[in-house]
Amino acid sequence: MKMRSFSFAAGAVAMACATFAAGASIAPAEAQSSKAPVILIVDRTRLVSQSKAGQTIPDQAKSVQASVKKELEGEAAKLKADIEKYQKNASLLSEEVRQKTEQELAMRQQVALPQQAQIMEQAFVAAVQSAEAKVLVESQPILKDIVESRGATILLDRSAVLYAAPETDVTEAVLKQLDKKLKRVDVEKISLADVKKRLEEVAKKQRQANADKKK
Repeated sequence: MKMRSFSFAAGAVAMACATFAAGASIAPAEAQSSKAPVILIVDRTRLVSQSKAGQTIPDQAKSVQASVKKELEGEAAKLKADIEKYQKNASLLSEEVRQKTEQELAMRQQVALPQQAQIMEQAFVAAVQSAEAKVLVESQPILKDIVESRGATILLDRSAVLYAAPETDVTEAVLKQLDKKLKRVDVEKISLADVKKRLEEVAKKQRQANADKKK
């Protein structure tokens, strides 16, 4: 399983931007037309990658990923052992038992194991994104205070700007306050037992849906 590059949740700051922009519209029309907008820039990527809390994410993610890999390898090893055991004893089994066992092993190999790997990967990605989002959520009140104190009307993410004067970038100011407020965020651990439970729930719903169609 290849380590993913971290993506950064945009929703938290985007909502803050929308709030600030909406607040600016409350001013009288005359004031809006005579006063140029004050624009500030923030780099959300840096808020996650360079903040103290954000820097606790990569090592945790590696640990979670290693745990996921170990569990999946254990499941694959168990399947291999069951296949070898069947092959060794197949001649002693009845035709009916052989067919049933072969079908069960094939299902585990071709369906169950790939499904487990896929869901584990999805859960891992979601866990990392959730941790990153927590950093951005905690930065919202800080951004709001800075925007209000500087009389800004628009806040943009650095990725949306080709050029901006250095004094418009408030990332460093946000980082200083964010580091005082938040030292760490946790990356949720993932277990194969949880994944199997989810698969069982999905299978149960599917069986119920099929039963309902037959009525």
